[in-house]
Amino acid sequence: MRIHFMGVSGIGVSGLAAICHERGCVVSGCDPKLNGVARRLEAQGATVSVGHDARHVGGPIELLVYSSAVSDREPELREARARGIRTMSRGELLAALAADRPLIAVAGAHGKTTTSGMASQLLIQAGWDPTVVVGGVMLSIGTNARSGTGAYLVAETDESDGSFLLLSPHIAIVTNIDREHLNHYRTFGRLVEAFEQFVGQVAPGGVLIACCDDEVVREALRSPARLTYGLDPDADVTAERIRLNGDGSRFHAVYNGRSLGPFTLQVPGRHNVLNALAVISLGLTLEIPLITVREALAGFEGTKRRFQLLRLPGDIWFVEDYAHHPSEIRATLDADVIRDRHRLVVFQPHRFSRTQLLERELSVCFDRADGVIVTDIYPAFEPPIPDVSGERLARLIKAHGHPCVRYVPKEELTSFVRCIAQPGDTIFFLGAGDIGEMCHDLAARLHSPA
Repeated sequence: MRIHFMGVSGIGVSGLAAICHERGCVVSGCDPKLNGVARRLEAQGATVSVGHDARHVGGPIELLVYSSAVSDREPELREARARGIRTMSRGELLAALAADRPLIAVAGAHGKTTTSGMASQLLIQAGWDPTVVVGGVMLSIGTNARSGTGAYLVAETDESDGSFLLLSPHIAIVTNIDREHLNHYRTFGRLVEAFEQFVGQVAPGGVLIACCDDEVVREALRSPARLTYGLDPDADVTAERIRLNGDGSRFHAVYNGRSLGPFTLQVPGRHNVLNALAVISLGLTLEIPLITVREALAGFEGTKRRFQLLRLPGDIWFVEDYAHHPSEIRATLDADVIRDRHRLVVFQPHRFSRTQLLERELSVCFDRADGVIVTDIYPAFEPPIPDVSGERLARLIKAHGHPCVRYVPKEELTSFVRCIAQPGDTIFFLGAGDIGEMCHDLAARLHSPA
């Protein structure tokens, strides 16, 4: 089949494109801006173009797949529909791929990428050769997607546009529910209802693995077969003797009062202990030997854009992280347990609507940072909202009482950070936009002898 993917630089679309390419489809794609995942597809033989053009579907295209960020006005989509070419959203294609195999689906506001990455690592380690679609490049396998010959599909779902409701998972893992994507759901109650519907679609005989540390998940999500995990001692799978360090953690897992022994992680933070407990619960559900679960978690190196540490000359450290919600920002800063370093945060707010909705929470979540630099909002195709800006957010953080806050326009950010970086600094680059590209570009410059 000849398939064209619109939004091929997006992590979700690129993963599905990679799977289709591995399965023998003739794949092409386009995006206004190409990145590493798009270039990887191109290197593997896909045809990748910059920008939108109706000529991209001028040949014998049989299917056009588009991301939720693609407008109905884009020329490829209009041309495909005019010619009667089948069109499908990214979520619909994922549902089609999952229709003929048991699906392990990871949902939640935070922790989905790491949890689905750990789950994928577990099934690979067990020799089950899963098909994988993860919302981040797994460092251990160098990609965010793979087409396996085994029975299972492991997928990070997307509640942002409601497309996770197209799925009927065999096993559903729900990490948490937070005030996110209310531009789509309008109210928190409707968001919770969507998660209830998702859990209600678990296939007969399937299992819900739910984090009981999250009050909404604990109270709202029910299933005939539910296994809970968390740091709450009442959870079915919990952890004790937790030891956090700058590079990871150690803990002992307990299942309904029975010790499962010690576990080691290479990814830092208490939130990653929680993610690991979800995957230990998955291993128990699938009856995978504990030694395999232990080895898989110990071997998981993390994913790109999730506390990705770069150690630079002059004792300067950069940490790139996708954190863009207040809860994620707090968790990322709390994961840094090295106390003798100076913490600076460079924050790129994501979407005008999210910045407006979470303005109060964003103004109070940087307390662990010694200094905060706020830059311009990454719009993600949203039009500006009057009086919603990075400059305003910086003022609000300062008004909250933070002693060291500055707004720096995006075009000045690289030179500004380069000027102020000092030995002993850990500089966090946080956000879901293109802040990561700035981080790596600046890291390359600081590596230069000039």
